[in-house]
Amino acid sequence: MSTTTQPQAKQPVHGIDVAAHEEFLTYAEENPEAVQFVLSAVGTDEGRVLHTRSQTQSYMLGGQEYDRVARGYTQHFGGHKEVEEAVGFVDPTDREEAIEVALASLTACINGAISLSAVQAGVDIDELETTVSVDFDPSVFLGLEAPRDADGTPTDMYGDLRIDIQVSGEDLDDDILDRVGEWVNRSPVYNLMALGHGGTPQVSRMSGRPN
Repeated sequence: MSTTTQPQAKQPVHGIDVAAHEEFLTYAEENPEAVQFVLSAVGTDEGRVLHTRSQTQSYMLGGQEYDRVARGYTQHFGGHKEVEEAVGFVDPTDREEAIEVALASLTACINGAISLSAVQAGVDIDELETTVSVDFDPSVFLGLEAPRDADGTPTDMYGDLRIDIQVSGEDLDDDILDRVGEWVNRSPVYNLMALGHGGTPQVSRMSGRPN
């Protein structure tokens, strides 16, 4: 009868199989081209100002396209009922507002960056909540102010993002709290919003539509 003790498998940490994750990181480091994404979404106007049906599209990972019906998440965007009423909409209604959804996406991505970083660093976080807010001036959107100044510099519609992160757990000293703040910089959506990513609109006629 063998008395050899088999090593116990590590329990998942916050849904992560740490051993499998470490194997993936090694693979990704050795094959960076295999973990490159191309992500996209399409928004179709619904015939009413502000109202758009947006849907995520197939995505590319490592040069391979993944197209599943289940990935086609749909959102119906619009505005706040009170704002629609003030602006002059007929039959004002409430819908998800695009800026607020962008902020909600940022909270999710920041939480994801922090929780993954914590697992990798062996930091045990029990609870995590992120709140994001921003001041917004709609003057450019309403056509009351030019999108660019005389020098061609884009007009900034926003103040700085305010990001409040609350965490709980054992042994969360000031050093760990500082690290949590640094982990925000690993958030892809934070990177998208906080850094200058240019984009030039390409406008064309829809095929099969009259000019």
